[in-house]
Amino acid sequence: MFSSQEKEDRASLSRKVQTSPNDPHARQKLAIFLMQQGEVVEALDQFARTAVLYEKDGFSSKAIAVLRQMQKHDPGNNDFQKWLIRLLAHEGLSSDAQAELRKVASDPARFASDEQRLDFFRQTAEFLKRSPLPRFYICDILRGQRKLREAVNELEKAVPQTRSSGMYADFSERLRSVVILAGDDLVVLEPCGFMWLAVGMPEEGLPMLDRVADAESANGDSGRAATLQGVLDAIRGGWDVGAAGVFSFTDAARELAGPEPLRGEPPPVTPVPPVEAPGEDPTKAAYGGYEQEESIVRSALGRLQAKVEEEIGDTDLEARYNLGIAYKEMGLLDEAVTEFRLAMRKPELFVGAGSHLADTLADRSDYDGALAVLEAILAASTGGEEVVRDVRYHKAVLLESAGRRNEAREIFREIQEKTPGYRDVETRLRT
Repeated sequence: MFSSQEKEDRASLSRKVQTSPNDPHARQKLAIFLMQQGEVVEALDQFARTAVLYEKDGFSSKAIAVLRQMQKHDPGNNDFQKWLIRLLAHEGLSSDAQAELRKVASDPARFASDEQRLDFFRQTAEFLKRSPLPRFYICDILRGQRKLREAVNELEKAVPQTRSSGMYADFSERLRSVVILAGDDLVVLEPCGFMWLAVGMPEEGLPMLDRVADAESANGDSGRAATLQGVLDAIRGGWDVGAAGVFSFTDAARELAGPEPLRGEPPPVTPVPPVEAPGEDPTKAAYGGYEQEESIVRSALGRLQAKVEEEIGDTDLEARYNLGIAYKEMGLLDEAVTEFRLAMRKPELFVGAGSHLADTLADRSDYDGALAVLEAILAASTGGEEVVRDVRYHKAVLLESAGRRNEAREIFREIQEKTPGYRDVETRLRT
């Protein structure tokens, strides 16, 4: 296949590697030569060995550059992806690492099973100890499996990183979703209420904890009811749930009963930071000019869309629904709208996909379109009384956001009359 000169070049490179097996530069040159000749598998093996040597020698930035080369030729390799995320995190390039993680999460065909996906995100959580993102994705999978208590546990672990990173929008979206799915499950609602308080949103958390306390009081256990009321009084008196790190009435009561209860000012309500499009990190220049995060995500998106149309089409509407959620998280609202409209064709997804579609349209400031979607769900009346109530609440929230407060107030008042104590309706009416 090769001329004598090419054979000589190959033989020469191989001899250099055999003579100096720990020389990453020689091994990288051999890998590039093999890739040029189309011997992809052998080239990737040499690239991987090169990256190991660079990392061992303390040249992590060079190892990252090699891994990016490997990704171009084997983009679906999860081991390479995990390795890259670990190195980026180790180098302090957390935004780059999170961009890679988002790229993985947006690809529904990347893993053969939820267990493989969970294992990947759990391992990356060990690398990105200051980011709540891996926990968010673990929560998404568990929520999809209706393992709500496990999903809540992941969100509890993400609370400190959420506060330090400011990723309140991502956290709030997942917590609201869990609360909606929980219905009247007090075991799930209780820690959710404490988490709202921990991230500085008492308007969400206190009504939920009041609801739990009322349900406990109705059970007739006066001692338990008194304990819960004592905790609520302490919270309203300024006790800092976030500083205490508690997510249940039992733990809160124990903390308050200690020798030095943690008392202080309630955490300020932190405004939700705007979602910024990925941009170039100024530190990238020192590491060989990595591809901009936005171009990485867009490139992955293009391949993903082509793959979805080819392999899924309109047959697997649940996959299109999950894809819509991924697009929404990436800020790709137009793409998300398309996927949610497709997913609504499946009766089981009609309400869930419709609710996401309404929120996405509202994010685009298309409140009329969002309200029209919710009206269509209400007109179908396929989900029973509780679903109708939840959708009407959703409609009232959007009306309020659109500045139509009188219409919103009327719906909230009707909900309050039929279901006193439902979510934060009383607070919204009062304010």
